[in-house]
Amino acid sequence: MRQRIFMIFIHFDWTVERKPPFDFQADDEFEGIRTLTLEHTLDHGPNPIFTKRGTIAVRSVKGNKAQFSQTIPFTEEDREKLESLVEQNDIYRIRIPIKTAPLSDDDYVSTYTLACGVYESNLSDHIWIQFDQSGELMAVSMETHPSQCVGLRRFPDSLDNWNTTIDISQSLQGPIPDTQSYIEKLKKDEQERAKGQQADNRSFFAKYVSTNVWLTFIVLLKNDLLHL
Repeated sequence: MRQRIFMIFIHFDWTVERKPPFDFQADDEFEGIRTLTLEHTLDHGPNPIFTKRGTIAVRSVKGNKAQFSQTIPFTEEDREKLESLVEQNDIYRIRIPIKTAPLSDDDYVSTYTLACGVYESNLSDHIWIQFDQSGELMAVSMETHPSQCVGLRRFPDSLDNWNTTIDISQSLQGPIPDTQSYIEKLKKDEQERAKGQQADNRSFFAKYVSTNVWLTFIVLLKNDLLHL
């Protein structure tokens, strides 16, 4: 007796949904995390040396989602340099590279504030980053809390970690003027004025003589009709 063996193949369709590390909106300028390097300097003079202060993770430009991470500790030497800037009423500067491998100062966006504001705020600052429509970095600005210096003295232990708030904005393109229609309208108006001048471009004397000739002709014709 022959035995028949039936083989049944069962196909399991496993679908694994991979979620991004963050919930991005569909209209975001770019997806994924874009990391910006934040540099600062505590030096005096026109040619300071910038060092890395931390990174800014931009999650969404349109959604204004960004976060600062301090990757470099604020050392005792940094505190002494900051106090020196405060004593000389100098400025504190930051910058962000536009390109991956910057070669000159033109490859950065930068800003500054009074060093005393950074010192009296216990390293608390607010940084605004502006992008253009294509998602490229345009500008950076900053302020401290409080923004005005009143001469407060801080303990060294309070100057160790940055308390940074990041805000993202994006420039919007305004309406494009319809210059072609405006130029065509100017040409049309010019042509109409030219036609009006060509309709009767005689001088005032010529118009006066022509009018008198017609009046004389009408008077003579009227007199002839009366004598008939």
